[in-house]
Amino acid sequence: MLEELKRNSNWEEYINHKFLQMMAENSLSRSVFRYYLIQDAKYVEEMLRALFRASALAPLEDAINILTQILLTRDKGLETNQYLYKSLGITKEEIMKSKMNDVNYAYTRHLNYWAERSWEKFLIAWTPCMVGYYEASKRIEGKVKDELYKAWVSFYASNEYKKRVDAIVSSLEKVNVDFDEALEIFNRSVNYEIAFWDEALKQGI
Repeated sequence: MLEELKRNSNWEEYINHKFLQMMAENSLSRSVFRYYLIQDAKYVEEMLRALFRASALAPLEDAINILTQILLTRDKGLETNQYLYKSLGITKEEIMKSKMNDVNYAYTRHLNYWAERSWEKFLIAWTPCMVGYYEASKRIEGKVKDELYKAWVSFYASNEYKKRVDAIVSSLEKVNVDFDEALEIFNRSVNYEIAFWDEALKQGI
């Protein structure tokens, strides 16, 4: 199902976004990246809450497998974020006080909406975030020279992160949802991902 969803969505626009190209070309400003990281921190908190809520509706084996991979690789993700936050002077207090932008708010409401209704549909809504970051990072891995951006790319292109992706894709391939409905949910998430980076780039204007 995943490959068909990708082919019929704005997937290529997403994983080849200007934000990523600028990162690979070492032209992405620190202010843009800093803004992105703060919004991403707020997104991840809401995304994890939605995941835990949706997991109560999931087949037990799938829920255990995915949550295990998320928790087993969490330390690496935290280590990367702590390095980035320290380098850019981002504090927990600043993250807490910062407001979600409209795209972030809409995207996390989208995830929470499906988390309360259907494991399968939540999984479809969540997959673009998790799989897309892996694929996008693999495309620019090796091109990035800036140490901060290299750390970010290295985490999402890592084998540890891929374990999360593999668990999610394995569960996704079992879902039985009308394709047109699945595509609508999937592409809405893809478009939110595109808009998420668009919003960050606006900070550099």
